[in-house]
Amino acid sequence: MARVRNPLEPMSTAVTSIVTLIAVLMGVSLFSALFVDGVHVLGIGDESVCVMDTSTTVGVGDEPARVFEHVPGATVGLSAHPDYCTESPSLVQSLLNTTTRLAPFVFTVGALLLVLRLIRSAKRDGLYTVRTARQLHRLGWWLLAGSVLAAMAVSTAEKALIDSLSRADDISVVSGLWMWDAPFMAILTGLGVLSFARIMRVGIVMREDLDGTV
Repeated sequence: MARVRNPLEPMSTAVTSIVTLIAVLMGVSLFSALFVDGVHVLGIGDESVCVMDTSTTVGVGDEPARVFEHVPGATVGLSAHPDYCTESPSLVQSLLNTTTRLAPFVFTVGALLLVLRLIRSAKRDGLYTVRTARQLHRLGWWLLAGSVLAAMAVSTAEKALIDSLSRADDISVVSGLWMWDAPFMAILTGLGVLSFARIMRVGIVMREDLDGTV
């Protein structure tokens, strides 16, 4: 009899390898940050903080460049968008800088862990089971809601950081709640996973009814 290949491959190996690699890199980085100067993890320990105001354009064509004022102790670089920096960030500014990097990291790692949990559940209980469908449903909601919340968190933290480094009147913490970039691919993927989880549940119920009839 021909050997049946694992239907969860190559995703199982890929996700396991990525999660292991991330865990090793984070462990090495945290260990190095304790004993080696200049090593930073997710913005923690950065001696300088920079943020680009992508919602504002410096100048286009013959349009004169705008004048961007910054707070004392900060600098501003002008390219397509103003880039604010400070060499002596406050505690709040450091926390905001870390949030802009931590939110996407938490979302990505959370998605990978849910996929890994889904794979292990499918290996243990089978693909077409209620538990596997439930795990798939959780993954779909994480991709859908988690991506939106992460994007809103990054946008809010960036706008708060810009507000603390510039004197612009049109940027505030509240503006980050509606000026975030929608993660369309993650949203569509989450919706697709939720639909597939629903299809699986319907198929499971139909199979159970058929087994009961037979």
